[in-house]
Amino acid sequence: MSSIRNFYLHSRYLASAAITLLLTACGGGSGSLSDTASVMHAEPQGTSDTSAMPTRIDDLMARIGAPVRPGTPTAPVTKPVTTANSTTISTATNTTIHMPTGSTSTTGSTSTTKPRGQTASLTIYKGVNLSGAEYNNSNPNARMGWDYMYPSTAEIDYYAAKGFTAIRLPFAGARLQPQNNAPLNATELGYIQNIVTYSAGKHITVILDPHDYGLKYDSVSGNMLPLGMPSGLPASNYADFWSRLAQEFKGQSNVIFGLMNEPNQQSPTQWASVANAAIAAIRAAGASQLILIPGTDYTGAYDWVSGGNAAAWAHVSDPANNFAFEVHQYLDSDSSGTHATCVAGKGSTALVAATTWARSNGYHLFLGEVGWSQDPSCTNEGPAIMNYTTTNADVWIGWTYWAGGPWIPQSYIFMLDPANLANPVDKPQMQVLVNNLL
Repeated sequence: MSSIRNFYLHSRYLASAAITLLLTACGGGSGSLSDTASVMHAEPQGTSDTSAMPTRIDDLMARIGAPVRPGTPTAPVTKPVTTANSTTISTATNTTIHMPTGSTSTTGSTSTTKPRGQTASLTIYKGVNLSGAEYNNSNPNARMGWDYMYPSTAEIDYYAAKGFTAIRLPFAGARLQPQNNAPLNATELGYIQNIVTYSAGKHITVILDPHDYGLKYDSVSGNMLPLGMPSGLPASNYADFWSRLAQEFKGQSNVIFGLMNEPNQQSPTQWASVANAAIAAIRAAGASQLILIPGTDYTGAYDWVSGGNAAAWAHVSDPANNFAFEVHQYLDSDSSGTHATCVAGKGSTALVAATTWARSNGYHLFLGEVGWSQDPSCTNEGPAIMNYTTTNADVWIGWTYWAGGPWIPQSYIFMLDPANLANPVDKPQMQVLVNNLL
């Protein structure tokens, strides 16, 4: 089994390298590789423990056909907020419902109770994952523009013109903090700051996403180690990382802190301890922005309740009371996003259990990854899951489709970027997403 997996990993690396060489020969694709203000995008590749950590190249090539994850997600969950007097809940990008504390409102045909966890008006964030900066995520010395890539301004312009209000930005924590409990790498931080600044001018919020699957680079061993486990790094190590990152961005109103992408080795309670330490560090740094909290088991929506994440998050320690739970959901048979086909009825049912749980506990949910192919089996399922989040906007504060990115092949089943950003022709999935922006 390990030899087969190594073959797949080697194949993925060769595919990524071939794409990189081609883009370099052609002048860097949609953006200048030497201009950090216009280059902003990427996805991860290798890790020290490949059996436990699927990477984004893993996900891409796997979602095209090769198996990636030992287990995969299927049902959503989340948590909300309470305020002292009244809360304004936005049910669309330009619509709000004013609700006094403890009151209920009706969104569509659903009567809802005001969620907890947010002290200001609830904004709806709808957008796309721009993959690329997380490639080769275990290599702190990887070369920007060769081993990984940030998104281009042209890419951001395209989604801004469509009316998207959010970008989830995957990046590698190993390159941002290559030494344990040490200052952040100024060059890598600069790439991220360029994206945040440019996006602000386009009225786009950037979700900072350390795309590391519950692991963190350990400069002592040179390996990616699980956080909050006896065999790994302590929660305090990750708290240090987030304290430093929050200090850098606490003045940026268009920034959301996404704690981690898809933790999967920790138990729900182990991961909750790590996440709560990170939340405390962010607030101690003086940052008040929204925090997105993932669960373990790849933060799948399908088993959030049955898998133990719901029980582990019965209480959230957030002094600012400004958080939501991030879940991921795909529509194939095992919710892994590795198959082109969709399961009939899944689009309208996959999020129900998590939504019910979140609503009953007064929590909010964010759909950090969702995607479907152009296969006929997905014709109804893609629109159904997006419509579900729209009609249940009292719980769902938004979504980011997986994925766009300059180094993702156009043949990738979930690819959202047009083939030519200068003269774009929208992918079929785009119309479904645009229909759910309002």
